[in-house]
Amino acid sequence: MKTRRLLPGFTFAALALLAPPLLAAAPAAVPPLPLQSAPPADAVILWNGRDISGWTVFLKDSSVDPNTVWSARDGVLNLTGQPFGYLRSKQAYSSYYLHVEWRYPANAPATANSGVFIHVHDENAIWPSGIECQLRTGEAGMLIATNVDIPSAPLINKKKRASAMAPKAEKPFGQWNAYDIFCRGSTVDVYVNGVLENHAENITYASGSTDLSGSIALQLEGTLIQFRNVWLEPLK
Repeated sequence: MKTRRLLPGFTFAALALLAPPLLAAAPAAVPPLPLQSAPPADAVILWNGRDISGWTVFLKDSSVDPNTVWSARDGVLNLTGQPFGYLRSKQAYSSYYLHVEWRYPANAPATANSGVFIHVHDENAIWPSGIECQLRTGEAGMLIATNVDIPSAPLINKKKRASAMAPKAEKPFGQWNAYDIFCRGSTVDVYVNGVLENHAENITYASGSTDLSGSIALQLEGTLIQFRNVWLEPLK
């Protein structure tokens, strides 16, 4: 499947008129909604820019005060990365367009690591049942499934892992990146900075259910990371 980038001044409807055979041959390359950074009118704002209302914190080391692993300033959420854990949305969602922006500090280690979880269900654990949209340096767009089956992905270290498809689309440390994730039924499409990096379909929970819904989580995995503009738009 060919990589698709957004073209300034063009809408997806216009592209469809110009090249219907190409788009028909690769439907997963064109998202159901135009990629955007500003939340639309019907968006659910997951990160309010001030505090973690609407989220719970789960840490591997339960003796650590959850309030010490995050801070907020100028609409940016800072996660320390230690101890391992995640912020998990209190609400569960299904069929949505999720937008998340992230960056690592300019002096971050080459092994900087974090992730965005979707379809998180069951009890909290390290790591939770769901799909991690990887944010390890150089691997943004990879999907890692825990207690979830991605039929097309190989089983590596007891988890299905779907590698990112396109060349690296991440920006250098210190610059903001955008994740645009479309969850539609049992299908997931992942874009990194406007580039389609993954397409997975026929996803099922370990129970066999294809009725996928769950929380969204932002991972702490050893590295300071910043998030902003975290919102989702329901897909009808």
